[in-house]
Amino acid sequence: MEYTDFKGLKISRLGFGTMRLPLDSEGKIDYEEGQKMMDYALANGINYIDTAYMYHEGRAEVFTGKAIAKHPRDSFYLADKLPIWLCKTEEDVARIFEKQLSKCNVDYFDFYLLHNVDEECWPAIKELHAVDYLKQQIAAGRIGHLGASFHCDADLLREVLTLYGDDLEFIQLQINYFDWEYQDAEAIYKVAQEFNKPLVIMEPLRGGMLSNPMSEDACKILDEAAADATQGMAGDGHASYTAYALRFVDGLEGILTTLSGMSNLQQMKENIEIFNRPALSQGEHEAIDQAVKTLKNDILVPCTGCNYCFECPAGIKIPEIFKIYNEAAVKGFHWIWGSLSGQYNEIQPNAKACIGCGACESHCPQKIKIVSKLAEIDAKYAELEAAGE
Repeated sequence: MEYTDFKGLKISRLGFGTMRLPLDSEGKIDYEEGQKMMDYALANGINYIDTAYMYHEGRAEVFTGKAIAKHPRDSFYLADKLPIWLCKTEEDVARIFEKQLSKCNVDYFDFYLLHNVDEECWPAIKELHAVDYLKQQIAAGRIGHLGASFHCDADLLREVLTLYGDDLEFIQLQINYFDWEYQDAEAIYKVAQEFNKPLVIMEPLRGGMLSNPMSEDACKILDEAAADATQGMAGDGHASYTAYALRFVDGLEGILTTLSGMSNLQQMKENIEIFNRPALSQGEHEAIDQAVKTLKNDILVPCTGCNYCFECPAGIKIPEIFKIYNEAAVKGFHWIWGSLSGQYNEIQPNAKACIGCGACESHCPQKIKIVSKLAEIDAKYAELEAAGE
């Protein structure tokens, strides 16, 4: 395992995220399997453990506290996060922080973050003086290092770091090779570099989407480049796709650690092995660029939201359907925060109401085969609903 130097600490380049822990037959955290994963992680060089108040409906912190209890406190670094969107008063900030320490069964957090800073919750951080409270906890020895995780655009990140740059020692961002352009992750990354902030990477596999790309052509591009690479890529195809994604983010400058929400011991073993591999070759970087273009073409509807199709006689909100479908596709048609099929069914009328008249297609500047695409999307959401997604 490679390590990053951070203020006198040695932080493992791979971190154990507890957002996707193994589940039992009732959908609850499988403590026995989870404990095996925690033990293996700490025995094999992973020392950064990340959890949060809302993971697994509030149960991940309790699991984490029990799983780390058998290990010396100085053998790992524990990170937790303040869900600022749940805080309505300054008292809420303190109450939740105290509850998190209790749930994790620790006296202090090595790393602590403002969670999910975005355009909506940003005002509350200032209004509730959250940073001031957390700085008090640092002075009291209950927080080692303060940071923040972001789901926002580059402009807001710059605004936050301009105001709190001296207080936030590190930041956490969603970066992966698909979002590098699709979600403008490159621009956000450059702001972090501008402020010289070490980065914790989240969603390097985009919720598992990049471990199993939903495009045969994209997979073929990556497979061929892997075969040509001089260092080779041991393991099956699934592992090699995972390796592409993890090695992409690990090759960026300024990375503190990359979080992986591993769900079983085999995934953990594969990921640890991946972090022992050489950097991506130029040929592999080029293959990633080609694969992203192919992946977008294969899974996304190229709708620009112009709404030229608004005169649909059935009243279908076509751009809205395409938008949520694209969002579902880039999630790998799996979303732990809610029901994708439920989101679709809330749109009324939806694709089920299509009468196949084709009026929309005659007005579409992108020349999308809207009628057939709506039928395809409706079938996909029926499949998701049957699978409980």
